[in-house]
Amino acid sequence: MTFTRIPENLESTSCPICGPDPAQDLRYDFAPYRVVSCSRCSLVFLSPRLTESAILKLYSDEDYYVSEVSGQGYDEYLEVRHNWVRTFTRRLEQVAKFQKPGRALDIGCGPGFFLEAAQSRGYDAFGLDPSEYIVKVAREKFGDRIQLGLIESADYPADHFDLVVAFDTFEHIYHPLEWLSAVRRVLRPGGLLAITTPDPTSLLAKISRKKWVSFKLPEHVFYWSPSTIRQILAEGWEVLEIRPAGQYASLGFLLRRLFRLPSNPRGIVKWKLDLLKKFSVYSDNGSMTVIARKK
Repeated sequence: MTFTRIPENLESTSCPICGPDPAQDLRYDFAPYRVVSCSRCSLVFLSPRLTESAILKLYSDEDYYVSEVSGQGYDEYLEVRHNWVRTFTRRLEQVAKFQKPGRALDIGCGPGFFLEAAQSRGYDAFGLDPSEYIVKVAREKFGDRIQLGLIESADYPADHFDLVVAFDTFEHIYHPLEWLSAVRRVLRPGGLLAITTPDPTSLLAKISRKKWVSFKLPEHVFYWSPSTIRQILAEGWEVLEIRPAGQYASLGFLLRRLFRLPSNPRGIVKWKLDLLKKFSVYSDNGSMTVIARKK
């Protein structure tokens, strides 16, 4: 597939597993973005997509965490701390089958909800995030345990962490091979990488098709399946487990995401959603959690 006259803040890209040679098959058109798949390995990704500098600018703004654009950003994120702490605690229970608590790094840490869950389970936890706004929020509680930046340029010592997590982060990563190399550098030999990311081969994705909640554009640029994530982790990693994943969420949040309602509804809709916010459930959102060991 060939694109011409791409706007200045957009770029085309190719499969990081197979390179630029295989054709790209169109899955869904979300103009100006397109969800495509590699004709060789079936990796699903966004092309064209925002440039990395443009997306980092989007993340740095406070509006990203209080977005009124349906399906964009992480509206309600700061309001539902308890659900995210419960979600991350549940994911750490999966990690616990393979490792005792040690020093952990959360990449894409947001306001620090993973750190809260990890510390309660005995981890010495740290966080890294590219958003100036959310780093300020997280530092109010965790101080200099939170760093601003990207793992590719972070100054952590080599072989420093027992666990690196990328919960709901790997789908945002523009250069996955370079990112994985940077993670390997900071992980000790035998250390674990835990990734939770949307799976386009999940039942929910297949049923929802173009309306899948994980088509969060322009933020999500890669959609990894169990097959493609095994391929990207083939060199230097031992995949220990891949399991379906979800999250705790209020019924109001789920209803808004399902019908792509704005975060500031009016009238009877607002009243109903406010009522449903009081009730939370664990729901399968079509994601998977991957646990891999550094070889």
